[in-house]
Amino acid sequence: MLFDNIHGQESAIDTLRHALASDRLGHAYLFTGPAGVGKKRAALALAQVLLCEDKPHAGCGVCSGCVSVAARTHPDLIVVMPAAGKRDVTIDQVRELQRVLGLRSVRGGKKVVVLDDAHLLNPAAQSALLKILEEPPGDALLLLLTVNSATLSRPLLSRCQQVRFAALPFPVVEELLVQEHGKDPATAHALALYSRGSIGRAVALDPQVFTEERQYAVKEFQQLRGAPFTALTHLAEWLVADRVKKSAASDQPNEGRASGERLEIMLSWYEEVLRYLLLGQAGVVRYQDCLPAVAEAAAGLDVPDALRQLTLVYDTIQALGRNANRQLAVEDLLIQLAARAR
Repeated sequence: MLFDNIHGQESAIDTLRHALASDRLGHAYLFTGPAGVGKKRAALALAQVLLCEDKPHAGCGVCSGCVSVAARTHPDLIVVMPAAGKRDVTIDQVRELQRVLGLRSVRGGKKVVVLDDAHLLNPAAQSALLKILEEPPGDALLLLLTVNSATLSRPLLSRCQQVRFAALPFPVVEELLVQEHGKDPATAHALALYSRGSIGRAVALDPQVFTEERQYAVKEFQQLRGAPFTALTHLAEWLVADRVKKSAASDQPNEGRASGERLEIMLSWYEEVLRYLLLGQAGVVRYQDCLPAVAEAAAGLDVPDALRQLTLVYDTIQALGRNANRQLAVEDLLIQLAARAR
């Protein structure tokens, strides 16, 4: 079955397999879990299973139905996400979805809706979507994908069956990077360390760019103590800026952007400082090559201090996920960290 290509999510996939096998598939599901762990891949696999022309309820992967789902061109597959340049899913998009769901399916089967980044539904859009879920069209399946269900209303959540996707085990990420993405073992190991269980995050990291960013970040984190506000503002701008897929060592820019938050580098740094205090040098995983810098950062701190620093970074990342002002939120974070470092 097409679900066999989704690795490390046995519990979530078993839930979907059981619903299909017992012919008790719901009308709406909420796939929750970190970004890049297989939620969208699972949603498209389920769409292929339902829209397959040769093996209904199993999926063949090669018929025109399966191929067009994979290419996202199937007329009965509707993918909803924030419009280009927008930060949320709007009520107009949901109203258009409602209009389309009111029409007959083009090929006479089900319609499958994949609503990516459901946590970006604004309040008005959530209310409009709730009306669809309260009276779902009989031929439609709605799949909502989110990294954070806390932004969704309780009535909306209550009308979806939740399927949880976990962070992938480190060996799974490392293996996928080698087998599916052609990374050499050493690069795969290094990227997997910073993936946080997300193959999507690992693939998005350009190794050369990431190495340069990491070196720059460590230098800046070491200088937080007593740093003037102008330096903190400059660092904040760098932390929230888009990653351009071009290393300083190359004059050839690559097309597109390498996604991922530079704040993840900061989160990893403060995790390592805490691990150093708890476990010593052997506890440091991602910054073994920077042990003197980690030791210096840990000097004068106790475990509660290090935990508070880590919590500040984590809370800021969470706030950005709720559409906080990126520059102001990170500036405030750096000011607090600089004050605690003194």
